[in-house]
Order: sequence, then C-alpha cells, then structure tokens
Amino acid sequence: MSLFAHGATAPSPVGPFPPWEAHPATVHFPIAFLVGAVALDLYAWWKGRANLARIATGLMAAGVVTGVAAVATGLLAFFTVPAHTPEAHRLMYWHLGLMAGAVTVFAGVAVARRRDEPPIAWVRVAGLLGVAVLLVGAYLGGNIVYRGGAGVDPAILAPEVRGGHGHDQQPGTPRPEKDDPHKGH
Repeated sequence: MSLFAHGATAPSPVGPFPPWEAHPATVHFPIAFLVGAVALDLYAWWKGRANLARIATGLMAAGVVTGVAAVATGLLAFFTVPAHTPEAHRLMYWHLGLMAGAVTVFAGVAVARRRDEPPIAWVRVAGLLGVAVLLVGAYLGGNIVYRGGAGVDPAILAPEVRGGHGHDQQPGTPRPEKDDPHKGH
C-alpha cells in the first residue's frame, strides 16, 4: 500500500520536507528530558542520593537546550503550517506561550540547580510547576494536530479544515465543488 493511499497527494509543493515538519521531530526530546529530570530528582530527594540529583540537573540542562530547539522549530511551524481550523489557530498562541514559558522556567531552575547543591525546596517546586505547564502545552500541541489538522495534508482533511486558517469559511459550511479533491471519485 502506498504512503499516499486514499486519494492523498504526494509530497507538498514546498518539497519533500516542509518547514513545519521540523517541529514534531524535535518536541519529544525536551518533554522526555524535563519530565525525566523532575521524576529522577524527586526520587533522588526521597532516597537522599545526591549523585542522582546531579544527573537530574544534567537531564534538565539537556531538556532546556532541546526545548530551545523545539520552540524555534515551533515558531517556524507557526508561520508556515498550512490548513487548520480556526480553533487550532487560536490554540497555537496558547501552545506557544505555555511551551516558551515552560522552557523559561526550566532554564531558571537549571541555573539555580547548578548553584545550589543539593537543590533547595523552591527549585524542586518550580520544576514540578514547569512539568505541569509543559504537559498542558504538550496536550494543546496534540490537539492542534489531531483535532485541528495543523500540518496534515489538506487533501486528507475534512472539508471544513481544508480552507487554510478558516478565516474565509465557517466550520461545517460546504466548500465549492472545484476545491473538493474527492469529487468524482
């Protein structure tokens, strides 16, 4: 079976690797590093293992560096991603703000952890708050793609999503026949 089965079109007009596809390739690393760092740090604190707390600090630094890359590719995706629903477009602002905020919180926590060995209580609490913000932002990112169609080939999307940002059409309104790639199949 072809990768482009069910009437979907082959590679996008911007080439085989559209710019918005860099973002989903980078988002998993910071989430894994940062959540893992906080979990390991809590375990280290519970068991009194300073060596594990230092490893958690290293994981957090890796999460911040990869988080900066994810935010940068997210900005690229924000300005280049094609068709998606108006709701997805609105959620993009929240997603961007939450994820940039989470990376900023973790950057501060990582710097504070380097100064305080072992980390003091407020640093651990800030890490937990950072994880909460990170997970809410990640949830919104999934919603933007899976419910809003952002970055998905327009030919396989529902008609109400195909119209770009949706500014020219309300969801559920039929599209003109000339825009329907499935007409006549």
